[in-house]
Amino acid sequence: MSPDRHTLAAPYALSALPPREERRFARHLGRCAVCAGEVRALREDAVRLARAVAVPAPEGMRERVLAAIRTVEQDRPAPVPGRRTVTVAPRRTWGVRLAAAGAAFAVAAAVLLGVLWTRAERDLDGRRAEAAAVTEVLAAPDAAALSARGGGGGLNAVVSRELGRAVVTLSGLPRPARGRTYQLWAMDEQPGTIRSAGLPEPAEPFVASLGPTVRTLAVTEEPEGGSRRPTGDPLLQLPLGGT
Repeated sequence: MSPDRHTLAAPYALSALPPREERRFARHLGRCAVCAGEVRALREDAVRLARAVAVPAPEGMRERVLAAIRTVEQDRPAPVPGRRTVTVAPRRTWGVRLAAAGAAFAVAAAVLLGVLWTRAERDLDGRRAEAAAVTEVLAAPDAAALSARGGGGGLNAVVSRELGRAVVTLSGLPRPARGRTYQLWAMDEQPGTIRSAGLPEPAEPFVASLGPTVRTLAVTEEPEGGSRRPTGDPLLQLPLGGT
């Protein structure tokens, strides 16, 4: 499936794809966890948005709908051989059909724009929170910059013991292979005591929590989603020393 196919998650979530394209994308969802998650999130957002703006139906709407239905041409039964068929001139219902189709498209577009706007605001709020957390560590009075290199990359950290956090950046490392991820580990002064500190992205500042006894940070490559314990040797290790 071409990369452009991944952009169909939003119209699929709103049932706005042609039937043939919808069937193709449904098959794609069985093979693509990213698109499946995107569709699920969009549908959840659409439901929340619809509930937030829901209002009672206008008075008399039921009667108007029933009256409009009576103007819609019904499908004719198949002709029976040997039986006389009377042809009745079709009513002019194209205007009604086009208006209904246009209204349905407008509603779908409005819901989609609302969902995308909500998600954009949520992403922006998340980015602001991340930036604030990074700034707080960098501005801490006891902030200390450390770095280590190895395996063609670097592990850089600004550590604040007072805040119990560190801003970590991976540099020079390639993107992990499909289905793999980098995982940060915090190693205590006691041998064998190690815990996950998160899943940093290469070249993206990442705020990690540090316990008071953490003495070393390490990075390994793990299966997507991370591991409970390291499954391979560290790619990078950064002793925190007396920070």
